[in-house]
Amino acid sequence: MAQSKWIYGGGAVLLAGLIVWAVASVPEIPQQTDTPTGPRIMSYMDNTLHEERDGRMIWQMTAEQMNVDIDTNDTGMVKIDGTFYSDDGRTLTLKADEGRMDSKTRDIVLTGTIEATTSDGASLRAKQIKWTAADGSLTAEGDAELIRDDMRATGDRIVSTDGFQKFSILGNACIEKGGAK
Repeated sequence: MAQSKWIYGGGAVLLAGLIVWAVASVPEIPQQTDTPTGPRIMSYMDNTLHEERDGRMIWQMTAEQMNVDIDTNDTGMVKIDGTFYSDDGRTLTLKADEGRMDSKTRDIVLTGTIEATTSDGASLRAKQIKWTAADGSLTAEGDAELIRDDMRATGDRIVSTDGFQKFSILGNACIEKGGAK
């Protein structure tokens, strides 16, 4: 009988230890939140964005794919065909691999392989082209090169507010006459 008390007592201790272990080792249930992690994106295929001022078209961008952040309205673009319109009727058309538009400032940054031409025959190449909406300027950055007629201009940045009819070169500026192709 003493032996059965020991067995029952040992069983009770073992059962109590098992209960304490089970309660202590229960994992916490993660709380569910309605806040998504990361940006919420809507994608569009073959879509066009544009900006007008006083009834005049300023620029137009058509992209093979556009991704719009639902919370910020910032837009990412892939495989872009774009046109910038000057006050005097000239245009600058371009192709770019990628781009982004800030919804608050309406600034656009185009990157990747960029090739641009103006309606009066100039060509422009750069690693990046930025449209700054506040001052209406286009900036070609990174090995920027502008070729027009018999002139070739190169520099770190080439900036213009009139579709590169008039421009400024900043950093490593070089203008060659007669040798442009």
